[in-house]
Amino acid sequence: MARLLILRHGKTELVSETGRDFDRKLVDRGQRNCVDVARYIKGHLSLPDLVLCSPAVRAKETKDWVIREWETTPVVIEDERIYNASGETLFEVLCDHAAPYETVMIVGHNPGMILLAHVLMGEDGNLAGKDINDYPTTTLADMLFDADNFANLQPESGKLLSLIRPRDMVQVDKKGRLS
Repeated sequence: MARLLILRHGKTELVSETGRDFDRKLVDRGQRNCVDVARYIKGHLSLPDLVLCSPAVRAKETKDWVIREWETTPVVIEDERIYNASGETLFEVLCDHAAPYETVMIVGHNPGMILLAHVLMGEDGNLAGKDINDYPTTTLADMLFDADNFANLQPESGKLLSLIRPRDMVQVDKKGRLS
């Protein structure tokens, strides 16, 4: 079964040194939340074979903080289309890069992460029973598709298995256990 992890970047500084939104960096809390979500993924989910990432500084830092907690390093592709993308554009990014992979993670921004989940989630696909529109920084959506990989990904074909927000994780130990 193909699995997609949709991760919004971690908490950032309000204004970058350059004043550009693109250059905003993670703050300490954002870094800690990234470590927690990385450990949660490692302890409860399949590690991704591919990570698609926005080229914005905060998304790349999120990806780096997450991946360094894992034993294996996935293939990483930065795609400029992920920054400020619509749900349809993010769907195209998935179709362009994810075809041969079984487990994929995309790291990006709102509202794109929410919109992508809406594009992919079937009519009765919210098995998590959570409000997908409540998607703060470092939130992780776990979606499953009835296919071996992403080669024939279709809109409205996914099921939301879980939606993990930082407030759901007080702390995660190195084995991925919530405390």
